Amino acid sequence: MTKAVLTIAGSDTLAGGGLQSDLKTFENYQLFGVTAITCIAVVKNREFEIKDLSSELLKDQLNTIDENLNLAGIKIGLVHQLDSLEIVKNFLQFFHGPIVLDPVMAFKETDHVYSETYREKLIELFPLATIVTPNLKEAEILSQQKITNLEEMKQAAKKIVALGAPTVVIKGGERLSGDLASDLFFDGTQLEFFSKPKLTSGAINGAGCSFASAITSNLVLGEPLIDAIRHSKEYVYQGIKNGILLKNGEGNVWFGDRVRTEAKA
Repeated sequence: MTKAVLTIAGSDTLAGGGLQSDLKTFENYQLFGVTAITCIAVVKNREFEIKDLSSELLKDQLNTIDENLNLAGIKIGLVHQLDSLEIVKNFLQFFHGPIVLDPVMAFKETDHVYSETYREKLIELFPLATIVTPNLKEAEILSQQKITNLEEMKQAAKKIVALGAPTVVIKGGERLSGDLASDLFFDGTQLEFFSKPKLTSGAINGAGCSFASAITSNLVLGEPLIDAIRHSKEYVYQGIKNGILLKNGEGNVWFGDRVRTEAKA
């Protein structure tokens, strides 16, 4: 029987990240994806704007899913509103499958008070998750330190686990110097890097979302966590290689039917 997986996330109108990338990934892993939409991201005057859906509407979506589906896994992306975080936390209390929390933190630089309140509220979800998957910027916000090299990434990972996350994988991406894009896994004991050569395609929009939803998919399919991360890293690597360029010069990851086969090789 096909397993159902939920993404609680925002909608990316350009379909690089957000729930669109999650659903594509679930389909590539032959899972049935369903959504609870938290917000919609649009571009105006070359700047991303986030249009929130009401928390009550999010609650109605989650109730609909709960009443009609048996979920095998949950991936959480951008939630954005404090009230919605509380609703998500209450929903997760009764779920016993894998939960991947991708702590998307989309704030304007002037939103210091809100960002700190949001950080504290988001951390309340950590103990409910199987793994937390921040990128470098999000890991800096969560650990409250700068990350400019691999040693500082290790320090941040330890701080994030100390906040209540059972495990964490920090997505290094393109930001650190060197020829490798390195992600770091930590479970309170084991530290392990997953590295691939950096690509020059520029099609990286949605890489983080796809990585988290691929981990979710692999866990739902019964893979051990370390293998799930390793295979997800390769999956995203193929998605960047096969990405689609936009008119503004940026690009979205893209996954064809061949990608999952290549990622498993």
